[in-house]
Amino acid sequence: MTTRLVPRWIFVACLLVLGGITAQSQSGIAPEEYKQRRALLMSKMEPNSIAIFKARDASVRSNDVNYLYHQETNFHYLTGCDEPKSYLLLCPEGVPVDSTTSAKEVFFLRAKTHSAAGESLGLEGAKAELGFSVVLQGSELLNFAKRVLAGKKILYYFPSMPDVVYDPLMEKRSILSREVKSELQGAFPGLEIKNLYTPMAELRSIKSATELALLQKAIDATITAQVEAMKSCEPEMYEYEIQAVIEYCFSKNGAEYTGFPTIVGSGPNSCILHYEANRRKMQNGDVVVMDIGAEVQGYSADVTRTIPVNGTFSPAQREIYEIVLRANEESIKEFKPGASQAVPSQKAYDIIADGLMKLGIIKNKDDARTYYMHGLSHHIGLDVHDAGPYGKPYAPGMILTDEPGIYIAAGSPCDKKYWNIGVRIEDDVLITAEGNRVLSAGAPKSVKEIESLMKQKGLGNVRIGDK
Repeated sequence: MTTRLVPRWIFVACLLVLGGITAQSQSGIAPEEYKQRRALLMSKMEPNSIAIFKARDASVRSNDVNYLYHQETNFHYLTGCDEPKSYLLLCPEGVPVDSTTSAKEVFFLRAKTHSAAGESLGLEGAKAELGFSVVLQGSELLNFAKRVLAGKKILYYFPSMPDVVYDPLMEKRSILSREVKSELQGAFPGLEIKNLYTPMAELRSIKSATELALLQKAIDATITAQVEAMKSCEPEMYEYEIQAVIEYCFSKNGAEYTGFPTIVGSGPNSCILHYEANRRKMQNGDVVVMDIGAEVQGYSADVTRTIPVNGTFSPAQREIYEIVLRANEESIKEFKPGASQAVPSQKAYDIIADGLMKLGIIKNKDDARTYYMHGLSHHIGLDVHDAGPYGKPYAPGMILTDEPGIYIAAGSPCDKKYWNIGVRIEDDVLITAEGNRVLSAGAPKSVKEIESLMKQKGLGNVRIGDK
């Protein structure tokens, strides 16, 4: 008998009535929401199957110092747990836990520990805070999995490890997922190893009310940072000074991380798509691209604005900027439920190509890719480039970026007045039943708004000793 899939609208409706639940996971989302997610995922699993998810391991930064821990996002989405050495086992038909207990979901983690870094959840904490009924020691996973896998046909496995390891001395490239799959099939003949990337992406692409609230908080912190950066920016400042203003605003407004390395690229660096060094001294006459995103409880914003360092766009800068702004504003209008994701992408490209042709920068429409070399949009969520059914029509609850750009590096075959002008404008857009809502609308983007705001002083203009 096949498992009936639960319609997405039922899931979203259930989440909208969770206001009475007071318990929360480590992420701040109610445990019942995570349980609903797991139930939905299990409804998409094939009969006689089992799924195992592994938390991300801590990563060494240097010697005995780790990077700040960041959970594997599928694991986070299903559990709300932000600890390493944890595992989730799902089985729609249930697995025997002992002689009297059967469970569809079993959570494994380490026993409660006390360290210089603080206290871990422990088994009872996982029950109380994460809402799991069956919680076992992480050390029991191997024997438990061996026992239940023996009778299963399909294993959906998320090992959470780097997929490729390269040894330059042996000139050997090891694909770990392939090796793990081979060993598992050797240990369990007849077991088929699959992944759940497609159903996971579909689930993650539709944001619940609580996810939307977290993303809006991250976006609001990012808007504040953009505004303060605009007010603070002036010639002879270093890019990292603007970065400091931005990341102060993130922390001040409750963000735990940056969703990705802060990009503050001025002058020639404005034409580098993912420039991250932020070490250049900004000069009078530069533009600066600020591609930034605060992260709140795992959810990342992604908002880009481009401004003139001296507070006034030059005629050439304004010409390029107005093309990108029009591409941004007109393509956003095409973000509608049921619409193809290709439509706004084509709209933005056509506007940019036509604009560059009118300025004499290109002669043929196809040449626009020389100066606009990336896609228009991606989902955001637990990953800044989030999981999603790319290529499928928009649906209510999706949150995507709209980010057209033009990048004219020095030496380009066009008038020199356009050299070193890179412009990107990026907004975060929620698809609604009626159309869309621009969640990042509070970040100024018209020429008039930006130039007016930049006449003010911001956090970055305060010097030690100022009163």
